[in-house]
Amino acid sequence: MTKMNRFLALAAALPLAAALSGAPAHAQGFGDLTGGSGGLGKAGSLLSGSGLNVPSVSSLAPSNVTGLLSYCVENNYLKGNSPTTLLSSLKQKAGLDTSSSQYSNGQNGILDTGNGNTFSLSSLSGNLKQKVTTKVCNAVLKQGKSLL
Repeated sequence: MTKMNRFLALAAALPLAAALSGAPAHAQGFGDLTGGSGGLGKAGSLLSGSGLNVPSVSSLAPSNVTGLLSYCVENNYLKGNSPTTLLSSLKQKAGLDTSSSQYSNGQNGILDTGNGNTFSLSSLSGNLKQKVTTKVCNAVLKQGKSLL
């Protein structure tokens, strides 16, 4: 691929990434896809070349993590008793604000990454939505366990 073709591919991907995340193109740059604590691990390879930059869940507020866990359980991205039991425990934890916008954003599949930036899982579609949301939900489950 020539330099010009790479430039054109990147230029075409930025508006798509902005539209999918709900943030303007200049607000992209949410964190690292390659791992790290609470990262998405191999999700980055799923999105390689798509221009979509999925944030890490490690820095999300506990109320957003709990809301996201609720979204994941209710939409069958996580199965079994463990996620449901964890969700119940997190909701009962002292100091968790389930009336906050971060919690309600999470319930709607929105990662509240701070500074007014968000990433919406519900705006993804098709195979990309299934793969990314499953990866995010597994990372949210792990992050939720660390909050107890």
